[in-house]
Order: sequence, then structure tokens, then C-alpha cells
Amino acid sequence: MVAIKDIMLLIGVSVFTASSVHGQCETWNTSPRKDEAENAHSNYRSALKMKDNELAFTEWNKAYEIAPAADGMRDFHYMDGIKLYKEQLKSADEATKGTLKEAILRLYDECAACYEAEAIKLTSCSDGECYKRKAAQVRGRKAFDMYYELNSPYEPNLEAFKASLSAGPQDVEYIIFEPTANIIVYQFQKEKINAETARDLHEQLVDAADVNIEANGQYKAYYESAKARMLAKFSEIESDIFDCDYFKSKLEPQYNEKPDDPDVVKYVYNKLLQEGCDKTDPLLAKLKTEYERYAEGENSRIQAEFEANNPGVVANRLYREGDFEGAIDKYATALEGETDPDKRAQYYFNIASIEFRKLGRLQSARSSALKAAELRSGWGQPYLLIGDIYAKAAKSCGGDAWGQRIVILAALDKYLYARSIDGAVQEEANRKIGIYSSNKPSKDDAFMRGFKAGQEISTGCWIAERTILRVQ
Repeated sequence: MVAIKDIMLLIGVSVFTASSVHGQCETWNTSPRKDEAENAHSNYRSALKMKDNELAFTEWNKAYEIAPAADGMRDFHYMDGIKLYKEQLKSADEATKGTLKEAILRLYDECAACYEAEAIKLTSCSDGECYKRKAAQVRGRKAFDMYYELNSPYEPNLEAFKASLSAGPQDVEYIIFEPTANIIVYQFQKEKINAETARDLHEQLVDAADVNIEANGQYKAYYESAKARMLAKFSEIESDIFDCDYFKSKLEPQYNEKPDDPDVVKYVYNKLLQEGCDKTDPLLAKLKTEYERYAEGENSRIQAEFEANNPGVVANRLYREGDFEGAIDKYATALEGETDPDKRAQYYFNIASIEFRKLGRLQSARSSALKAAELRSGWGQPYLLIGDIYAKAAKSCGGDAWGQRIVILAALDKYLYARSIDGAVQEEANRKIGIYSSNKPSKDDAFMRGFKAGQEISTGCWIAERTILRVQ
């Protein structure tokens, strides 16, 4: 285990040399201790490969003390030092962890400063801008470690992420998008940053992601995935920090990709309304028109499907609309697909009622009513209806007054039978019996025709019922 004094020594050296970029970026190229530095460098690198971290740290400390920037062509002494301190963090006590974390952050800062000063050379770099971008990249990795490994407070951690974005989007690494978004959202929700700051950082992050995705490099898929996770996190606060224009720019491409998808049209329209966009906005007006047209067609399709599967319901509607022939046709269709006896009985009764009351088809109405009665035993309504049919037919079917009264007797028979089998129609049956009982033949009339009470007699005509003669 490396002694704490060695760590403190390093930090002390860092503080001292931080006053001079030249000092913290010194190489062994002109050092009188060049051989010692090179040997220490070689020794610690070998020890790292052998996973002998204690020896590696001792030799690294020598190399770093003599030449923080090694030969000026690599950042090994900074980055390897960070690795070694991270390894020590795993087993350090709480008193030591703070010192180790401080050392790690110091090495990151020194490395970034050396790149900015062009003290560590980049072989592919031709101007100062690429050195700035490299420094920003180092700061991004520092911020990443602050978030995931060092558990740094969010405020300085966010500043570190902001520093990593400062050089522009081109070399921002995909690893920073998600943790940066996490901190921004948290800080905004806790009212530690305002909406303008959150928006500005969101814009920088999206720009960086898009630039690197557009570059189509080997990490394109990583940038796409990181961007998606970042935006998912920002969705928690986007309604609080963005206006209608933002949501239009975000959602309009979704619509343009699937303009014929009603679900997309509906979602985009409702989301834009929810985010405060005015209904008069041209895009919203277009979405509204398209969705209403779809909804109208879809409703028609659903209605047609429903009606095809529910002809009885359609028949009821047609009846209310006054299309009696159409209603009968739909009831007939319903009968074709219905096996339940009670439902079939109701359909036949409905047909009988329409035929009688609306179309005057008395014989057909009676036939339909009888079919209804056959399907549902103990149901008095069909017999009440037949009684009404006979009462209506008395004048046309009975001939003279005597014949008409005989038909009325047949009607009374139906009312009496309905009352006898179905208590639910008793009141209605009694009312009709009361109305038509006064129309029974008179005793004298029966006598004059050679009939007497109690005798069976026929109605004749299409009714063709046999009834018992009852007189006044």
C-alpha cells in the first residue's frame, strides 16, 4: 500500500508547479535526470502490465516528478497516474479518499493545461484549435470520472462538463451526454440552474451529438444511443424549459416521416397543443384537418363494421328514422345469424309490430307474431298484438255488423289468452277487454241468425279463427 505521504507529496508538487504551465508540462528531453526519468517510466509501465500497482506507483512517482509530460509526445504520466490513484481508491479509508480524489482531478487539470499550451504534441494537429479540442476532451473524461467514480458534488461536476463542451462539438465524446443530462435535469428541478442555462446546455449537447453522428465515424452508433438516452432524460423537464417552436422542430420530422399514420398525426397534434402551440399555427391547422378527415373515415368504418355485426341495432335505428321497410330487412338479417330463441322471438315481434302498425300488413303481421309466440313460451305480448290485428281487421274482414262482432270475439280470445299466460300484460289485456266487450253480438241478433251463446262459430275471411259465441 502506498504511503499517504507519497500522495501528499505529489499533490504538493502539483500545487507548486501549477503556477507555471512550463513546470507542470516539463519533459525529460533537456533534464539532467533524463536517464532516471526514462528508466522510471519504463519500470512503471512494465509494472502496470504485471499488475504490480505498488511498484508501478513508486516508479511512476519518480517519472512524474522529473518529467510530468514525459518526452512531450504523450500524456502517459498524467493518465497512468489517474489509473493508479483510481486503483488505490478501491481500498482506501475515508480519510484518504479525499486526498486521492484531489490528486486525480489535479492530474486531469494538468494534462488539459499542457495540451492547451501545446506542450504535449499531437502528430495530426496543425493549429491551436485541435489542441483546445483535445484539452476539452480530457476535461470531459475528468467530468465523467467525477460523476461515476469520484461522486463529486453536482455543481463543480456540471462546470467540468461545461468546460468539456467549450471547444465546440467536434471532439466531444459520447460518454458525457447522459451524465451531463442527469445533472442538468436534477439541478433544474432543484432550482439550482434556470431554464435558460438548461436550454443552452441542451443545445450544445444536441449539436455535439448531431455533428458526430453526421461525421459517420466508427462511434456513430454510440453517439446515437447516447443521444437517445440524453433526450429521454431531458424529456422530464422539456415542457418547463422549451416553447412551442422547440416542440415543432422536434415533432414535425416525426410527422413528415409518417404523414399518413393517424396515430402519429394525433400524437403530434395533441402534444403541440399541450405544449402551448396556438391552434391557428399552420402546422397545427394542417394536423387538425388531417386527423379529422381520418377520424371521420375511421368512424364510418367502425360504424359499418358494427352495423354488419349488429343488424338488430341497425334495425332499431332505421325504425326511429322512419325507414320501416329497411328496419324489417335488417331484422330479417339479424334472424339469419341469431340462434338465441329469446332474441329471435323479439326480432319476430318487432317485425310483426312494424308490419301491423306502420305498414298495415295484417296477415303478415299475424304470421310474424305467431312465430314470436312459438319461440318464447308464456309471453303475452304477441297475443295482445294479434288481438289488435283482429280488432283492426273486423270491419274489412267481417263483412256486415254481425260478422265484424264475431271477429271482435276472436280478438277478445287473444286478449284473454295473453292475460292467462303472462301476468306482466294483465293490466293492458284488461284494458283492451274492457274496450271491446261492448262490441259482442246481441242475444237477439244471435237468435235471429239461429245461433245461441256458447256455440262454436267461425270468423271466416283470412282470419279463419273458431271462437265461442258470447252475447251481450
